[in-house]
Amino acid sequence: MKNELKTLIGTIPSENGFKKRMRFHQGWWRAFVLAEKQGDYPARKGEVICNTISNGQISRKNFLSEKIFEAVEQTIQERKVAKSGILEETRLFNNLLSSQPLCFNFFGELKTDIDLALQILQKFWPNLTKVKRIAFEFSPVENYTGDNSAFDVAFEVMAGNLSGLVGLECKYTDSFSSTEYDKEVYRHIFSQSKEKLFSAEYHEFKLARFNQLFRNQLMAEALVQNCQYNFVYTGLFCHQDDKSALQTGTEFQQMLNNGDKIFKIITYQEFIEKTQQLEISWEQRELSMMLWARYCGIQLSEQAFE
Repeated sequence: MKNELKTLIGTIPSENGFKKRMRFHQGWWRAFVLAEKQGDYPARKGEVICNTISNGQISRKNFLSEKIFEAVEQTIQERKVAKSGILEETRLFNNLLSSQPLCFNFFGELKTDIDLALQILQKFWPNLTKVKRIAFEFSPVENYTGDNSAFDVAFEVMAGNLSGLVGLECKYTDSFSSTEYDKEVYRHIFSQSKEKLFSAEYHEFKLARFNQLFRNQLMAEALVQNCQYNFVYTGLFCHQDDKSALQTGTEFQQMLNNGDKIFKIITYQEFIEKTQQLEISWEQRELSMMLWARYCGIQLSEQAFE
């Protein structure tokens, strides 16, 4: 019986640990929740893999609600106009294991419900008083860092009379960039905020394991230095069982002055728990349960996995 189930779940490459377990769960979701055949293997032409579907742009099945899909379509148009932020549409619509559709599934409905967005953000940053708008793959019009850095999701906010931004890096099973980037403009932005923000030395921040979070932080600092906002908070949004991401995020946080206030590590579990503590509608509560089932409820696929 289990062999039959695994056949339906589909092809799983040779890998271990957290990524293997999450890939299997998305294969289970594809087969038994979405009732879709497995799609193309992005890394191997002509092969299939359990965590992808086909024609996701038509079926919309990689997203948990119609409002989320509308946020996706709106973002695609916004990015075309802005000519910034990278959205890989095949990955977005067809890859269940990708962090891009995950980001939209968690935050997409908030794009048109800024009151709920504020209530959730206040659970992490209590001083916030207003959410003005939400953008995905957000990068400044002025490319202060001279690269492709972008927040996966960003909230334009107010704290009293102060204008600000909350920018998050979203991770699922994808690792941080393994490349060490270094530019003169990075050093300049760093030097301007060294005494206020950075408690470690430049050479530590530019190490490959921290480089992606560091470049996001530099983008945040450049926005403040150039008076675009009075403050920018940053953060890492990841799975509560992703030990590697949590360790990297924690070490990066400790390299910042008052790191626990300006750089938050938010897990899927914390997001769902704090959302469910609010006075929300049944539809919103139902979505939070669907988020749990898809991204956290691995006990649902445990029998097949074993």
